Amino acid sequence: MIQFKTNFALLLPALLLAACGGSSFNDDADATDAAVIATRAPDYSAGAVSLVGVDTPYAAQTNVSTSTTSDTFVRSGGDHFFVIKRFGSDQVLRYEARTPSTPTWTYSTQDASDGSNDSNPSDLIIASPTKAYLLRYGSGKLWIVNPSATSEANFKTGEIDLSSYDGDGIPEMTAGLIKDGKLYVLLQRLTNFDATQVGSVVVIDVASNAVQRSIDLPVYNPGSLAALPASNKILVIAAGSYGSYPDYVTQYNGGLVSLDTSSNTASLVLDDGDGSTHAYGQFLDLAVVASDRAYFIGSTGFGADQTLYRINPSVTPIAPVIVSGFSTKALGSLAVDPAGKLWVGRTDDDAPGVSILGYSGGSETVAAALVDTVLTPINIDFVSVPAE
Repeated sequence: MIQFKTNFALLLPALLLAACGGSSFNDDADATDAAVIATRAPDYSAGAVSLVGVDTPYAAQTNVSTSTTSDTFVRSGGDHFFVIKRFGSDQVLRYEARTPSTPTWTYSTQDASDGSNDSNPSDLIIASPTKAYLLRYGSGKLWIVNPSATSEANFKTGEIDLSSYDGDGIPEMTAGLIKDGKLYVLLQRLTNFDATQVGSVVVIDVASNAVQRSIDLPVYNPGSLAALPASNKILVIAAGSYGSYPDYVTQYNGGLVSLDTSSNTASLVLDDGDGSTHAYGQFLDLAVVASDRAYFIGSTGFGADQTLYRINPSVTPIAPVIVSGFSTKALGSLAVDPAGKLWVGRTDDDAPGVSILGYSGGSETVAAALVDTVLTPINIDFVSVPAE
């Protein structure tokens, strides 16, 4: 049986107290920021959501909401958050940060036209309180939705057909972001879960919802992307392909890509190597703190085989530096909080949680070595918890 700890009613005063003098997402001076973290059981039998205050003492609440599935993802909406239940569940749930134990609504991500196909929602990209883009990994159609809809009938407001960007009609839309009025959607373009062709980015005008262009990437199997502040650059990270059944031999055709949004071109700025030489392993998650500081996780295998690297993406060539204390560990997702601290998911099932890192004098500082989330973290985002 999964054990949870701390009641949210006991945690909330601590979060609100920590808000005094702290940053927040909105104009409410009494609001406090908190990390919202999707977590899973070690055996993948269940999932839950944790809330962690972003300031000392990093008070954690680990039974904010529970799920019947371990395949979940959280996305912030400011003073609320969404739980995306993925493969086999096909739902989006909205929770208010102030009262997070019960969803405001639960809506399906399936269309009648999907038939028996699993829409497998992967992310929700928020454009405004009444407009968002629901990426559906198992479908060729991206949904336009109203995240404030009070009925399921009013949730889906439109769709964008991306099926032509992959020969099998399902381009595996996996991540996205909005920059300068454009939605950038990352497509993996797999064939039977194998990356047999390069990934791509589709550019959509947010005002008109019109697809403007696609940009092929010089890598296979892209996983995440992040905008570089005060620039026209977007960074894309790709794990590369794993090869076909039954061997699954890593191909090392991934790496770090810089996408120029003014010229609509993409270039490889950090190669992951080849079959004989691959210093960083496969490139996993990515987080950007500032124009001259970003982080990625390189993996040389399964289990405790991940290493956290710091890079300056504004210089050439990029020279990754191992973050002290984060070499050959069990690491997962990365996120940056409103104060610019880096949150690192720790995926050791015997000691799961998050590490929180600052930066001073050219090196990382440890704000919290490990905040216990009880279950293994999947991804991290940040919400603003309003005061009463």
